Amino acid sequence: MDNEATGAAIQTGEPQAHNHDTDELLDPVLFSNDNGSYKLKTVPAFSIHLLISTVISFVGIGLAALFPEDRRCEAYFIMLYLRATFWVITFIFDHFVKKQHDNLRMNGYHDFHRDTNMQKGVPLQIVSLWNSMLLGVQALIHHYYGDDFSKHCSAGWLSPITYVATFNVAESLVLAATHGCYIKKVLKFNKAKLAPDVLRGADRASGSLGLMQPGGDTAELLEKQADLINYLRDHTHKLNQKLHQMQTNVRPLHVRQIP
Repeated sequence: MDNEATGAAIQTGEPQAHNHDTDELLDPVLFSNDNGSYKLKTVPAFSIHLLISTVISFVGIGLAALFPEDRRCEAYFIMLYLRATFWVITFIFDHFVKKQHDNLRMNGYHDFHRDTNMQKGVPLQIVSLWNSMLLGVQALIHHYYGDDFSKHCSAGWLSPITYVATFNVAESLVLAATHGCYIKKVLKFNKAKLAPDVLRGADRASGSLGLMQPGGDTAELLEKQADLINYLRDHTHKLNQKLHQMQTNVRPLHVRQIP
């Protein structure tokens, strides 16, 4: 009788735990609890980038206003070094932002990824354009002044340091506008806590992603389908990993035979 009780306990208890673990591992990946909790972590990076640009602008103004005339050439070259350093910082910043947006796309937020696709690369484009313009102005200055360049470094408010400082202030204003627009959009997205595109909207409810209204954009439809395929492929890979985990963790249940 003890054996029967023991066998019954094993038969009724452990399979329930086994079924519970199996159900947990077989939960669809597409409907996991993580959906809707993804946040794009680029706001601090954009804020720091804008702060660095603003600090360089104030440094340029300070150098142009406070440095004595015999040291204006030195101030000019200090600003050029700062401009080169800022471009390197912007390049690293651009790589980080692109990585975050790639993660956003892989988590299924393709609409917002497309909506901010151009904005994420604007900072590097602006800084590169401004550096190219400064390089052109510098080439003109050296070509026009020639050997007399050192004399014109101390030409009051028309000195090269004034040009560089003015360019940097203008760049900071442009970056403030573009960064502000981007940050506002990202904060709104993070606050909304939306589910991935495939789990919400009319496309999921009606299954009409393969259909197109008359006059619709074929290229946009194909892009959305490609995004959906990539998203489902990524989550299928995650589901396969869960199934593999289940196979390695679950052990055969040995029940003692009742004589």
